Amino acid sequence: MFSRILFSGLVAFGAALLTAQEARPVLDPVATAIWAEHARGMGNRGDGRAGVDFNLVTGKAFEFFEKFPEERRVGGILFNLSSFGGWMEGDERTTGLRAAWQQHLRGAIVAALQDKTWPDNIWAGLNWVAAKNEIAIEVAASGRPNLDALRSRIDGVSARAPASPYRTFLEQEYVRWLEQLQPDAVGAHLAKLAQSEVEDLAKFGQGQLAIHELRTKPMELKFTAIDGTRVDLADYRGKVVLIDCWATWCVPCIKELPHIKAARSKWGDKGFTVVGISFDKIADKEKLIKFVADEKLDWPHWFNEAPGKNPFGLKYNIRSIPATFLLGKDGLLVTTETHGDKLEAALQKLLGS
Repeated sequence: MFSRILFSGLVAFGAALLTAQEARPVLDPVATAIWAEHARGMGNRGDGRAGVDFNLVTGKAFEFFEKFPEERRVGGILFNLSSFGGWMEGDERTTGLRAAWQQHLRGAIVAALQDKTWPDNIWAGLNWVAAKNEIAIEVAASGRPNLDALRSRIDGVSARAPASPYRTFLEQEYVRWLEQLQPDAVGAHLAKLAQSEVEDLAKFGQGQLAIHELRTKPMELKFTAIDGTRVDLADYRGKVVLIDCWATWCVPCIKELPHIKAARSKWGDKGFTVVGISFDKIADKEKLIKFVADEKLDWPHWFNEAPGKNPFGLKYNIRSIPATFLLGKDGLLVTTETHGDKLEAALQKLLGS
């Protein structure tokens, strides 16, 4: 779940934002040229990034930040910097470049942060990139990040730029690892975040606290599905249940459906079932009904016909979809990471003989 929380202005890879798209502003041609050079430095992923140029990637990024610190593509460039190493995974042609990129980025960010005149949004974003990179380096070396160092960086960002969205992203990283390394400390930390005076951080804390509590208290959900079926999750005890938050307009959601169908076909007789939570708009109910019928999505789907934002999404602070909750036979949360092959792996552990 954590890795799927996105923000306005960030280039969204692998998830669909739930916010409305704003009208595209007229873009400065100089900014566009710098952006293009930054992208060219990353090479072509299709050919193994044969033309990669690390200095061009970071150099043009910093030039963009200096000249256009408030431009909307700042978020996309920061995302590129933080994710470029990860894009080199899984391809033998590029995997060898990942460690070199991480060390290059470490040095480039340290040097950039020596400049104390960066606007707060750039400075906080660079700290987020640095933290993501340090975590990757530390995990590769020892299997775990230095939580104390990460906490210190977050506290520094909190002091200078308390309302920055990058503070929330840093907390997101911290909570993700806290869950794995110090699970007993997660609840108290999330409760503290939920009381933050910063609205975005409070919403994050509240949503993640609600999700965290699902590990000790079964999810409660009752509704009438679009086909008239009455659904109460309490009746599903004894089954493994995938709660799939999706929409017909969400391309990544649609790409997940073959995995869900395959899992249901394989594991359905062994106690696996699915419940859909539609994030389609009120006006699109008939479109949803037709899509479900055409695609033979023969599991119940909840549709919000009330005005306003989806209440399920509000409760769990779902900012992008697809978002999933895999519940065990006892109704407790097992994982929110079920995309792609992860669903099959989880079901193998829960239902495999």
